[in-house]
Amino acid sequence: MCGIVGVLDHMELHQARRLLARLLATMEARGPDGAGQFVEDNIVMGMRRLAVIDVEGGGQPLMSRDRQVVAFQNGEIYNHVELRRELEQRGAVFKTASDTEVLAHGYDHWGINGLLARLDGMYAIAILDRRTKELHLARDRFGEKPLYYSAETNKFAYSSNTRALALLPWVDIDIDVGSVDRYLALHYVPGRRTILKGIHRVLPGERLTVCVRSLKVSRERYYVPAVSPIEAVDTHLLLQRIESAVTSRLVSDVPVGVFLSGGVDSSIVAAVAAQHHPAIDTFSMGFKDARYDESAHAEVVARAIGSSHHHFTFDEAAFHELLPAVVENLDEPIGDQALLPTYWLCREAKRHVTVVLSGEGADELFAGYDYYRTMLPHRSVLSWLKDWAAGRRTLAPPTRLCDNPWPVTPSGFPLVMDSEGRRQLIGALAHEPDSWEEQLCSSLANTENPLQRATLADILTWLPDDLLVKLDRMAMANSLEGRVPFLSPALVDAAIRLPEDRRMTAQQSKVALREVAALLLPPDIVGRKKHGFILPMTGWLQQWLSRVGSLRDYLDLRRIKQFDVDAAVTLVGREMASDRPNERLLFSLVVLAEWHHSFFRRLASTADRDAS
Repeated sequence: MCGIVGVLDHMELHQARRLLARLLATMEARGPDGAGQFVEDNIVMGMRRLAVIDVEGGGQPLMSRDRQVVAFQNGEIYNHVELRRELEQRGAVFKTASDTEVLAHGYDHWGINGLLARLDGMYAIAILDRRTKELHLARDRFGEKPLYYSAETNKFAYSSNTRALALLPWVDIDIDVGSVDRYLALHYVPGRRTILKGIHRVLPGERLTVCVRSLKVSRERYYVPAVSPIEAVDTHLLLQRIESAVTSRLVSDVPVGVFLSGGVDSSIVAAVAAQHHPAIDTFSMGFKDARYDESAHAEVVARAIGSSHHHFTFDEAAFHELLPAVVENLDEPIGDQALLPTYWLCREAKRHVTVVLSGEGADELFAGYDYYRTMLPHRSVLSWLKDWAAGRRTLAPPTRLCDNPWPVTPSGFPLVMDSEGRRQLIGALAHEPDSWEEQLCSSLANTENPLQRATLADILTWLPDDLLVKLDRMAMANSLEGRVPFLSPALVDAAIRLPEDRRMTAQQSKVALREVAALLLPPDIVGRKKHGFILPMTGWLQQWLSRVGSLRDYLDLRRIKQFDVDAAVTLVGREMASDRPNERLLFSLVVLAEWHHSFFRRLASTADRDAS
């Protein structure tokens, strides 16, 4: 686990090394155990390392036998032992036990496409081919690890975070109003664009090739989830795939634990992990308010599987203490309330382990969210009437990302703000669909089954751009590695192509996964309805906003040129006075304001230090 960065630009050697040190300093938490670098001609590449595999010998870069292939990685390759064995049979000679060395030799023998096709892992990869003068960048299939880039006519750079790229004087750090529009709708910014105009994402399952001489960039999606043919999977075979996914993600040279909420997903992961690591550490977070607390269920599971369980309580004081620290570790604003307890949980877990397994992905793969039921063909009359009363009076499925006849995404996920509300804050200039959104909508339109289409929409947006970002940033802020077994490629392939009634019915969510859970867990856990990480936010937000001083100064987001501060003050005032305020909206605006102030203040502070 690391942070990686690289710049293609013509610089003198001492200037290049000084720049690399500045950029790597922005990601010390991602890699507190050491640093590595490679400098040659017009390219500088570097990394900060969190040592997990081959603690002593796994420093980067790692190279192929003739040193013509230079490999850097942020992440883990779970099947590196099998790939190493195959490469050794082909004549590769390894100098370390590191999974990153497998990337160098694997590229040398199979090329970039052959290598990527074989990988099971979470990764952001940078491979320099010194023979062809090409730089290859690739991101894992589902977006567990971040990878950003910025390109100009004669310059190119990539990084594990936006802050390093924003330090480069040629990168445009103006705010992209279209991305702000998406944020106000979704509470996160999806797709290739980021909230900063000059910085873009490498998409999940995508690779970029950069010609070192000309800096011409080409890109290709090497993976998209397969949605056909529909295939039933026996419960025991599904359990075998889950066991394989969990055991592969337990491999580590440092202590490993599991985040255990007490829900079906994390409980399955913990139960399988405990079979292979008796008395494994498990961690849960609860709340004083019983309406939001599910820690008792986590304790039931912990007793049943024999784990060494650690429970923590998140309260109002923690909210006020952690909000600035959480926002400071975000590349972009994310208005997900679970950021704060996730940060707290990661901080406490780090006292005991360096790696944690988590249950992200199961709801999207096995259909666990209640809003998916709106996509079922045989809905109850009561369900239809509820939707009608809520204003969803058309039978046409949502086809756009944020601007549908009712305020939901193509998955049915409810928006934070509808189109009219967003216009009031940022004017008539809302985002227009870009090539990424057009491709997304085209892919969804070609998916015939409505439930499969809804879950695929979340797999391509909500999962990589909110849930996995939340786990990665909050874990890495505490130098902790988070792993997600449900995103094993073989498991994803099986889950997303299950028959509809094996995923969700009008009465039950995650049907197939609950059948697996019945083989591992107490009955009360198997039948639990999804709870979600919900916080008692209303009072906390009202207190936070009452303490910021002038609300107008706080919401004066001058870097967002189209942002109407007066409209924002009126909106927040109205919500704070309401008996039932829109907590998602208030929290999203608070995070947007905090990120806006923090991000640019830290950039200015870094520039001042460099100038002195």
